[in-house]
Amino acid sequence: MRVRFQPILLSLVILAGCGHEAAPPVRTPAPTAPSIPISTFVATLTVPAEKLTRLLDNMTEYQIADLRDQPVNCGFTQCRLNLKAVRSGPAMVSADDGLLHITMPFTTHAKLTSKGLLSFLNGQAEGRGMVSAHADLNISPDMQLHAKTGGTVDLDDGHLRLGPIVTNVTSLWNHNQAALSQPLWRSLDRQIGRLPLNATIAKFWTAAFKPIRVAKSPVAWLVLRPKQLIVSQPLVRGGAVTISMGLAAEAHVAVQETPPDNPPTPLPPADTNESPSNDFSFAVPVLLSYDDAARLALASLAKRPPNVAGLTLKFSELAILPSKDDIVVSTRFCADPNWDPFGWFASCARIYLRGRPAFDAVKKTIQVTNLRYDIASADRMFQAVHALAGDDFVSALQSHLVFPLADRMDQLQQQITAVLAKPEGRDVVISAKLETMGDPQFTWTKDGFLAVLTARGKSTVTLGL
Repeated sequence: MRVRFQPILLSLVILAGCGHEAAPPVRTPAPTAPSIPISTFVATLTVPAEKLTRLLDNMTEYQIADLRDQPVNCGFTQCRLNLKAVRSGPAMVSADDGLLHITMPFTTHAKLTSKGLLSFLNGQAEGRGMVSAHADLNISPDMQLHAKTGGTVDLDDGHLRLGPIVTNVTSLWNHNQAALSQPLWRSLDRQIGRLPLNATIAKFWTAAFKPIRVAKSPVAWLVLRPKQLIVSQPLVRGGAVTISMGLAAEAHVAVQETPPDNPPTPLPPADTNESPSNDFSFAVPVLLSYDDAARLALASLAKRPPNVAGLTLKFSELAILPSKDDIVVSTRFCADPNWDPFGWFASCARIYLRGRPAFDAVKKTIQVTNLRYDIASADRMFQAVHALAGDDFVSALQSHLVFPLADRMDQLQQQITAVLAKPEGRDVVISAKLETMGDPQFTWTKDGFLAVLTARGKSTVTLGL
C-alpha cells in the first residue's frame, strides 16, 4: 500500500499544481456525409374511355372537313369537289388492342363541278356519314401526345345530278377515299394532341418538390429533388389509356421544425425509352449532434460517477470533436480520493482521448470504441492521470459513451409508414407503402453522428386531367 500510495499522492499534487491547459490535439476535417441515393417515384395517369369521349367531344371541331376544289374522278371526266362535313352527334371513344377507336356521325354538303367541255355541268347533294377511326398514340420527349389516325368513312347515298348524268357522293368518296379522308385524319390528330398531358405532367413535376411532413416528434420532412423525368409510351387496353411517369430523384428525410427550402427546377425533356417501376427508396437520416451526445454522456457520468483506483471521478465538461479517422473526447474532471474526507487532495484536470465511433445494428446504439489517451497532447496532466488510473480511467469513461437510438429510429419509422400510407394532394395524389427499413449506413460528419437508413417500398401517384 505504501508503494501504491506514494505515486497516487504525487499525481494528485501534480494535478493540483497544474495551472495550464494541455494543447488541443491535431484534427483533420470530418468525413463528408454520404451521397443521397437516387430513387424512383412513379405516377400513373389512367384516362378511361368515357373521359376521353367527353374530352374529345368538347374539343373536336364541329366542322370536321372542308374540302375546296378537290380534284376527283367522276368516271367520265375530271371533276372538282367542294365538300363540307359537319359533326352531327357526339363522338364515341373506346380503347383496346393498343388503339384508340373513335366513331363520329356527320352530315355533308357536296358541290360537284366538271371541267372542260362539260363545265356547264354541276350539282349539289346532302348526305350523312359515320367516321370510324383508329388512332395509334405515342409521346415525344417534350411530353406532347401524338396520334396517327386512319380508318374509314361510310356515307349514305347522296345523289348528284350533273346534267343528264346522275352520280352520288358515296361513290365519289369511295373512289377517292385516300385523298378525301386525309384532312379528316389530320383534324383528329390535332384534337387528340390537344389533350392536356403536358400540363398534367408539369403539375406532377412541380408537386414533387413540395416537402411532405412524415413525422411530428421530432418534426421530419420527406424531401424529393427530382433529376430526371421518365415517361412510358401509352398503354391502350381495357377501355382506358394508361401512361406511367417516373421521377428519378434524390430523396431523403430532413429533421427540422420548418419545411426545407426546395424550389422546383424547370421541367426537363422526358426519357421515353423505358417504363418506370413503382419501387422507391429514400434515405432516412438519424443525426445525433455532438452537443446532444455530450449531454447524454455527462448525464450518465453524473448518475453513475466512475470510481477508479480508490478515486471518485466527477466530470464537469465533456466535448466530442470530429476528425477524419476518429473523434476526440475532451473532458474535464475532478478526482476525489475515497480516503480524503476533507477533500484536501481533490484535484481537477483536462485530458484528451481518441476513439472510433461505431453503430451496433442489433442494439441500435452508437458507441465510441477503442478509446485511448491522445499521446500527441500528453503533458504532466496526462502523466498524472495515467499514474492515477491507467487504462481503468479509459474503460470507465468509454462505458458512458454509448448512445441509444432505438426509440428514435422506431418512432420515425412508424410515423413515416403511417403518413405515406395516407393519400396526399388533390390533382397529384401521392401515397406509398413502406415495406422495409434497412440497416443503416453509419458515419460521422462535422455536425454529429449520422445513421442513414434506407426506406424501401411501393409508391402510388395518381394524376387527374
